[in-house]
Amino acid sequence: MRTALSILIYSNSWVALCVTSLVYGIGSYFQLRHLELFAIWSFTGTVSAYQLHRLFRLRQLKHTVRSNRRLLWMQNTYTFQVIWFIVNLLACCACILYIPITKEAIILIGINLVIVALYALPLPVIGNGIRNIPFAKNILISTSWVLIVLIPFASNKQLTRAGWEIPLLVFIAVFAQIIPFDNRDLAHDPKSLSTIPQLIGAQKARYAGFALLIIALGIQTCLLGFHWLLPFTILCGAVGHLIPFLIGYQLRLEFMWELPLGLMGLWFLLA
Repeated sequence: MRTALSILIYSNSWVALCVTSLVYGIGSYFQLRHLELFAIWSFTGTVSAYQLHRLFRLRQLKHTVRSNRRLLWMQNTYTFQVIWFIVNLLACCACILYIPITKEAIILIGINLVIVALYALPLPVIGNGIRNIPFAKNILISTSWVLIVLIPFASNKQLTRAGWEIPLLVFIAVFAQIIPFDNRDLAHDPKSLSTIPQLIGAQKARYAGFALLIIALGIQTCLLGFHWLLPFTILCGAVGHLIPFLIGYQLRLEFMWELPLGLMGLWFLLA
């Protein structure tokens, strides 16, 4: 069980599956075309972006954070990590060749590429400075997820159908689910990051993250009506947000931290 969870989470496959669930579920609700293609593109693109960030972070931290289980796992599977990144990057690029391209889609893809570069790469001049802006990490990641969800709308020339509710609920939900990760990294993050746990403390941050998730689920309920997945998603969110981080349970907790996003996509699919 631990080995399977390690591969699923540490290879960034779980977060990619949750992104894909949102893309496919929301696209299916709005009856967008080419959803299977966008699902593959979303999965491979998400894995590529997260792997790129992790590989650079591994080089930066491997001599300073030896007790981090994720970094140790990545060090022990470095060849696999590189191959997994290359395979997904090539698959993502191949999908681009078949995705219907519109001017709006090109703009959204371009903005997302800039966000990935700002977050993942140690760029000249600014280096990792963008991540030292308060909430920059949360805002960049949340915006990236919103753009990934909107790109199928843009490719289908139906961007206006997403309205303001879809971008808002995705942004709030993703922002909320980043907070447990900030709590996990509280002991290692530099104070200049000004994450929510650094500003208000870990306990208050847990409540704030759970409250944001409830707001996002409230917006989704207004859009779709009540569904049996709502109480289950709230329960999973409560487990992920309100249980303090424990190193021995890291894998199971990280699974729960992102599960509500996948369930939200499933809710759209079943609506």
